[in-house]
Amino acid sequence: MPLSTESLQAINQIAWRRHIPKRTILQRASEVCPYFHFIEKGVGRVYYYHNEQEITAWLGFEGQIISAIDSFFTGKPTDYWIEILEDAQICSISNADIDWLFTHFPETERLGRLMITENYLRLDERMKLFAFHTAEQRYEILLRQFPDILQRVSLRYIASYLGITQVTLSRIRAEFRQ
Repeated sequence: MPLSTESLQAINQIAWRRHIPKRTILQRASEVCPYFHFIEKGVGRVYYYHNEQEITAWLGFEGQIISAIDSFFTGKPTDYWIEILEDAQICSISNADIDWLFTHFPETERLGRLMITENYLRLDERMKLFAFHTAEQRYEILLRQFPDILQRVSLRYIASYLGITQVTLSRIRAEFRQ
């Protein structure tokens, strides 16, 4: 969506662009998530612990948002961790700065709605994966959506994201190679 020069200048002034090394924890559970992170380059994951096991809930790639959305919007501590999986370039913006942008540059509110809609649709797709598809189908769909995921994300995280064990993922991958 095209924005005016003034809106772009305002975004560039308040957004926090930075390089994040791989394996950096961007957000810790039990803390408030003050930023919306837009991934310009790199991969990140959102995860949580259940019965002392890490569960990857979300993977974020270039052009996508990664954040503890529950905490960002409510100002309450989150249950999620955010980890950067490969060297990344991200653009972060606080909730207060987003409100300021929306107030002073109304066209940015439309951009915000489009970004929220896109994320909501991705979440809906993820729910449908589990509701309507087998593990094999989930794997195939993931490869179609993110063809280079196997080179960028650990198999352990991919298995967790798909809701299967690493052993099951290995079996599925072997079947796909045949």
